[in-house]
Amino acid sequence: MRFIGLLLFFAVVLGTTSVHATIQEPINASLITDQHINYTVKDDDDYVILTISTSHKETSLSILRHGLTVYFDDTGDKEKNVFVKYPYHSTPQRPNRSRPQNNTEEVTSIDYDEIIDDLPGEAEFAFYGDHQEFHKDLNAFDISLGYQMTGEEQDVLQYSIKIPKNRITQDKKLDLSKLTIGVFTNLPQNKSDNEDMRGSSPNMRGGNQRGGRGRGGSGGGPGNRGERPSTQNEPVRIDYWFHADLD
Repeated sequence: MRFIGLLLFFAVVLGTTSVHATIQEPINASLITDQHINYTVKDDDDYVILTISTSHKETSLSILRHGLTVYFDDTGDKEKNVFVKYPYHSTPQRPNRSRPQNNTEEVTSIDYDEIIDDLPGEAEFAFYGDHQEFHKDLNAFDISLGYQMTGEEQDVLQYSIKIPKNRITQDKKLDLSKLTIGVFTNLPQNKSDNEDMRGSSPNMRGGNQRGGRGRGGSGGGPGNRGERPSTQNEPVRIDYWFHADLD
């Protein structure tokens, strides 16, 4: 009987620990896949956490070289009033390639970690016309973001943004049930990009525009392509809207 009592005691303790560990994690999670990219959205009472990951080499290099602008729209209409742009200054980063040591090595390797370490710390946050520069690791907005390499072979690029809900919406109840998220590659502005890049610069109006050529949806497939193929003069370009599906 004493042995059975001890077993019941440990079962209760372990069960309680498991419950507490679950509570500490974000409650909801939504996974959307488009082309080579996975988008995961989680939230708890105070924050929304977006994780963008890909193992596609060209896409990873494009993200690291040019950075991303992520739009958050609580109306579901692909508005560009709220966004986080990183890096703030879109100066393309050149990948560091290691030269092959002998003729048997066909492809040079890329030091992704070195590229990530060399990225600037400044980002931009826009909230209904108010544009502010901030540091990605320590700032008054309580926003954190950054890149890291993951996976068993460290070949998956992961970009994460953690942002307070009150930095996304003006709704005092923090209702994000209609939240849509737009992800765009930071590219130099030209005539063909005026619509996509509008609202992503402090010198422009803060995003009373819709999602440009971005197409919404909850996954890949015809009509939902959020990644554009690269050419000799243009890198892989992400241009994608999706519903976060948060309760």
